[in-house]
Amino acid sequence: MIFDQVSHLERYSNIPMIKEIGQFLGRPDLHDLQEPEIEINGRDLFVRVMRYHPKPAAQNKFEIHCVYADVQVVLKGKEIMQCARTPDLKPITEYDSNNDYQFFTVDGNISDLVVHSGEFVVFFPGEPHRPSCLCADVSGENLKLVFKIRMGQA
Repeated sequence: MIFDQVSHLERYSNIPMIKEIGQFLGRPDLHDLQEPEIEINGRDLFVRVMRYHPKPAAQNKFEIHCVYADVQVVLKGKEIMQCARTPDLKPITEYDSNNDYQFFTVDGNISDLVVHSGEFVVFFPGEPHRPSCLCADVSGENLKLVFKIRMGQA
């Protein structure tokens, strides 16, 4: 997992296709994107455009991906993204290979990352995370880009 400011993205040149993500983030129309998903390099790199109101953490699920890494970039708003240790996971669904996710509950330590506009978090395959959680001092709609980088095969 990586947590940093978007202005520091170039520090992570070891992540595949991070340069292409940086170029995409240089677009002047980021706040106006209407497509729910945009392919950048086919299914090897695409981005999901998300407009939503964060929910209380208990209403969201922990998830793991096996094939794709998530680069979650908050453009507007603020949210909590939670992470947990893999040994503390209890599956609540089977792995969905078509959509590359499995949902879990967590019995154990949960850590909160408060992610502001202009910051990003990278969750690599196998790293449990629960994004889009509500901060107590925030209301309103968030705008987030979730870049999906193919890191392996299902």
